[in-house]
Amino acid sequence: MMAAASRNRVLAVGGRIPWHLPRDVAHFRARAAGRWLLLGRGTYEQMEGWFRPGQVPLVLTRQKGYKVPEGHAVGSVEEALARAAAARVSEVLVCGGGQVYEAALPMADEVILTTVDCEIAGEVLFPELGEEEWQRGETTVFPADAAHAWGMSIATYCRKAPPVAGKLGEPGKES
Repeated sequence: MMAAASRNRVLAVGGRIPWHLPRDVAHFRARAAGRWLLLGRGTYEQMEGWFRPGQVPLVLTRQKGYKVPEGHAVGSVEEALARAAAARVSEVLVCGGGQVYEAALPMADEVILTTVDCEIAGEVLFPELGEEEWQRGETTVFPADAAHAWGMSIATYCRKAPPVAGKLGEPGKES
């Protein structure tokens, strides 16, 4: 999983990302290059024009017949993982929104979280990563600068025990 959230876990305000952080965008693009990406329909639609060759969006939606050029519409996280496994894909990167993060978290084994150094009001939150389940690993801190209105930190969290059955991680490693 990969996300950017405020210190109080806000992902979006009014359905939009409330900041523009070029360093985080570059980090996300590098990590997402050539990968299968699981995201909700609204997030997918907001990212129109963003996808690059080699990326395969798996769009979680309740809409029957929803079309995803160069990707697949899926009805559940489990269906997304089954499609990836059938294609012998070793990793699915979960990219949001909030409901998708919530649904996929029990099956994830790694979270790469950018924490933006602000607290804002918003309706879409990143799920809590409990200390009993997640170990914070490598963390890089970036102060605010001319191109970044807020400072941020990028941390990798690893699950302490294997995720639940039917999980991201079969076959191969999923995050």
